[in-house]
Amino acid sequence: MSIAQLIDATSLYTPMRKSEGNKKRAISGEQTRQIVDTYSAFEPTDTSKIFDYEEFGYRRVKVLRPLRMKIVITEDGFDSLDTDKTWNKLSDAQKEAWTSTLIAHAGQEHEYDWLESFAKSVAKKNATLGKVGKPLIKAFVGAFGVRDPDAEPVRDGKGNIVPDDCLTDFENVPLGTSIEDYMDSEVLPWAGDAYVDQSYCDDQDEGVGVVGYEINFNRYFYRYQPPRDLGEIDDDLKAVEADISAVLTEVTE
Repeated sequence: MSIAQLIDATSLYTPMRKSEGNKKRAISGEQTRQIVDTYSAFEPTDTSKIFDYEEFGYRRVKVLRPLRMKIVITEDGFDSLDTDKTWNKLSDAQKEAWTSTLIAHAGQEHEYDWLESFAKSVAKKNATLGKVGKPLIKAFVGAFGVRDPDAEPVRDGKGNIVPDDCLTDFENVPLGTSIEDYMDSEVLPWAGDAYVDQSYCDDQDEGVGVVGYEINFNRYFYRYQPPRDLGEIDDDLKAVEADISAVLTEVTE
């Protein structure tokens, strides 16, 4: 087990004269000795904390969610197609043929898989439409695909769930904490269909998630400061109001 020591030396400084430069604080020899003594003692105190290094570590895991989408042929979708590179590679005759074919289904809702099978089916019957490849299907999905949280997850040709790039997120799982336990407590209660990308791994240990470290001094050396008494705050506000009133009186006289 590797041990780390953090020392809070923020109160150990000596104010500097303005003539000595822009740096307004310096550490005196005596204060330096205090810091060294604290380090040498290696004991937990208010200004010295001892930790296992894992306390600062985490695995940054990539959290995915399924793409849930339906197909709806709309006028806005056709407007979107006009800016698509694949669509604009088609001839005017092909564009017109596809437009008339698709617009017949305007306003209807279809499952995600319907679009590809429909496009390939009509292309076999109408040579004017041309060849239906993945780029064209992607263009149609981009134009007419509508995200629907109630739709079934989209799957690829191998049956694998297709992730929704718009919902990709990252979570920092503390070292020593099971990724599964973390997901169960921190993610799945709010996103029940979320899952960890098993291919997002650390280059060194090849474990799921990229290992990182972060030291938050405020977290470890935080000291609670009780709020001021409400009576004191009220007195201060009344004093400020009186000052403002006096200034206004001088201006209006």
